[in-house]
Amino acid sequence: MKKLNVLQIINRPTITGGMELYAFNLSRELRRAGHCVTLALRPKTEFYEAARKENFEIIPITRGGALQPYNIYSIARFLLKNKCDILHAHTGNDYWPPLLAKWLTFSTKTRIFVTRHILSAPRGFSSKFYFQHANTICVSRAVYQTMLNFSAKDSKLNLIYPGIDLKKFTEKGVKAAYRDKFNINKNEYVIAAMHKWFDKSFIIMQKILDDFKDIKIIIAGELKKHEIAMIENSAHRGRIYICGVIKNMAEFYRSADLFLFPSFDEAFGLVVTEAMAAGLPVITAATGGASEIFENDSCGYKIDIEDIGGYLSAVAKIKNEPALAERLGKTAAESALNYSIARMAAEIEKLYYDSLMV
Repeated sequence: MKKLNVLQIINRPTITGGMELYAFNLSRELRRAGHCVTLALRPKTEFYEAARKENFEIIPITRGGALQPYNIYSIARFLLKNKCDILHAHTGNDYWPPLLAKWLTFSTKTRIFVTRHILSAPRGFSSKFYFQHANTICVSRAVYQTMLNFSAKDSKLNLIYPGIDLKKFTEKGVKAAYRDKFNINKNEYVIAAMHKWFDKSFIIMQKILDDFKDIKIIIAGELKKHEIAMIENSAHRGRIYICGVIKNMAEFYRSADLFLFPSFDEAFGLVVTEAMAAGLPVITAATGGASEIFENDSCGYKIDIEDIGGYLSAVAKIKNEPALAERLGKTAAESALNYSIARMAAEIEKLYYDSLMV
């Protein structure tokens, strides 16, 4: 097979979210497979500096709307200088610049790819026209079905589940850093949770802490001011710990006994697969992409977001039955092997080749 020249377009300043990790890890894996990978990034950002450290070729783009002229120009300039096979965009604002750059430079052999990282339906002109001209990778069946319902009939839709760097979460010797940071005893029961959909998930956390006086909760991610105030005003504020933005999520999971992720509107949920790879039982919402990752009662439980009693029962079962918790965690670690970066990149690489008819 010929080696491909690929431009990954990632208009994000940091590498803390699932979409950014997806795009960066895909770029790494494609380069590891021998392809020529260039990144389109915003200069002077965390993402840009990280890519430079790994010696990626970079072209500059800037933030802006879907028709940002500079981004169209920068990608068109790249196309005129390089025989590019694939232009792959990862955010909604970056869908149009590669397609317009392709048309402006008459790069008829170049193929356009986008990964749909959100569950919301496409709107306006894009839903009627764009997706017939781009190959869309949907990160879950939920996203695929939404796109199928709201895109033009001949849109090019594909389902490929994301992958994670399994080694990071399965390595021995990872420290339980957040138990150490907050002086939580190794025998105390800790639930790890995320900042997403906090207004809803905090209600569940509060009820858990009401029922279980010996549980503590650690929360990853950047909380808003009113969300921090919610914790500070809670009767359980002494048992809720804000971890902030975390660079080493393996240490976060290693600090916990259970992962709670009641995000009901998630496109996929990389953090669920990460927690599973770390060997944690998981409790997640029964809807959205995260609900597709495991079967109920195999690695944990899937509960309707409004069923607070269901969350309390699931926590009680896992906490009070060590043999069950061990089985769920073991199955979780085994199931997470299905979500490797290598598998994801190989499936995307095949789509690239198929689109080029190589």
